[in-house]
Amino acid sequence: MTNTHAAIEGSERKPLPGAVATGPANANSTIEVSVKLRRKKELPPLTKRPDTVMTRAQLRDTYGASQADVDKVVQTLGTFGLSVVRADTASRTVRLRGTVSAMEAAFQVKLFSYSHANGSYRGRVGAVHIPVALQDIVQGVFGLDNRQVARRRRQPIRDNSNARLASVSSAWYIPSQLATHYNFPAGDGTGQTVGLLEFGGGYFPSDLQQFCTLANIPTPPTVTPVSTDGTPTNSKDGAEGEVMLDIEVVAGACPKANIVVYFANWSEQGWITILDAAVQDQTNNPGVLSVSWGSPEDTDIWTSSAMEQINQTLQDAAQIGVTVCVAAGDDGSSDAVTDGQAHVDFPSSSPYSLAVGGTTIPTKGSQQPDIVWFEGDGLRADNGGSTGGGVSTVFPRPTWQSAITIQSVNPGSIAGRCVPDLAANADWNASPYLLVVDGQSQPNGGTSAASPLVASLLTLINAGNAAGKRVGYVTPLLYQSSTGGSGAGAAGCTDVVSGNNDTATAGGYSAGPGYDAASGWGTPNGVSLAQALAA
Repeated sequence: MTNTHAAIEGSERKPLPGAVATGPANANSTIEVSVKLRRKKELPPLTKRPDTVMTRAQLRDTYGASQADVDKVVQTLGTFGLSVVRADTASRTVRLRGTVSAMEAAFQVKLFSYSHANGSYRGRVGAVHIPVALQDIVQGVFGLDNRQVARRRRQPIRDNSNARLASVSSAWYIPSQLATHYNFPAGDGTGQTVGLLEFGGGYFPSDLQQFCTLANIPTPPTVTPVSTDGTPTNSKDGAEGEVMLDIEVVAGACPKANIVVYFANWSEQGWITILDAAVQDQTNNPGVLSVSWGSPEDTDIWTSSAMEQINQTLQDAAQIGVTVCVAAGDDGSSDAVTDGQAHVDFPSSSPYSLAVGGTTIPTKGSQQPDIVWFEGDGLRADNGGSTGGGVSTVFPRPTWQSAITIQSVNPGSIAGRCVPDLAANADWNASPYLLVVDGQSQPNGGTSAASPLVASLLTLINAGNAAGKRVGYVTPLLYQSSTGGSGAGAAGCTDVVSGNNDTATAGGYSAGPGYDAASGWGTPNGVSLAQALAA
């Protein structure tokens, strides 16, 4: 490259395995990129839940980007023909628009069209470069490569018969039954807002109305769809089951809570955009976010610069008292990667996430503990499924997990962040959730159902707290106690001691007494957890 530009650390890209370049990207087509800027001041490290939470204004004014940096980015990149779409100091983001040829000149990259079995994409190879005048200011550029990063969980079973159109099998669970099983505190979520992050599909009021009828909910909750980047909020693209599952779980457990559904493209840029929008949303002000999507953390799917920026935004959420529940994955210890090694899913592996694993309820109505969710061979590709969980190869073990001695099954791996933090019902067959999608009622499950269920529990706990007081960055409290006793995980969860998630050649993780990397601290006992968090 020329001496006019410098590489952005962690921006390197390779083609997806199996991808074939079909030619240069159309030089005259117009695209948009999101440019992430440095903070005015670095956020302090979080070794525990903050003693006091910041307001969004405090976060922006102290730890956002400076207006001078924004102006310099806009001016410098404007000389290449890029125009500003919007700029925001709070999220440290400048969104720019320009032709492919202008982008290639501005960032010293070559963009190609790639064909791939999972979908065509616009991609690049190597690093993104930034003009040297901006090398200390710009931390990442996202949107040049738009390959799919967000991976859906297990898909609904399509059944075109009329048998399931308006019925609920006695074997299925509606959320209120799961609330009873996990001893949720009383309440309906009045005054609270839950945010759901989606990368496809759409919200369909008729499906929610049918679900509420079947689940004995008199009035559907208020649902507000928000497109954060122009992505449609009503697509029937095969992902609508994922969206409706998230909405219906929350609607069934917190029927009076407001539900905001954020939509974005499934690329790295989409992740950047949607998290910024949800965390900085002063209008809807969600207290809990639930994310049912992700991808393995240590493959060619993610760039390390994107993971770093997403992790920083999750840290922003922790600072302002927003809990982010993230599904731990549905393919066991391998996370559906076929290299033989164990992998964990990102962003559930972020230390600022509350990672939610999956369990099976052995017998409906029984008081016996859940077991680790593992169906068939544990892989969705084979019509199975099992909980994600294990040890991160990217994020070091946080201070609040220092007492956890679990080692990775991968030889020579670091002592990384362990996931999940807790777990809840996810079994598609033995203890399935009711889902209504595309006018049909059917069984469903996965950690993508467990995550909004746990988000609903925390929403009820927030509703029972003093006005404005939220559990916020709750994850450290599961492991730590300010009084020197056991953390809230041991005090507020029912231990899961049976089962494993072994789907990788290298091995997996088994449940056992206390914390484990298959079920975390176990399944929540809602009332006990609320009491432990209050203490």
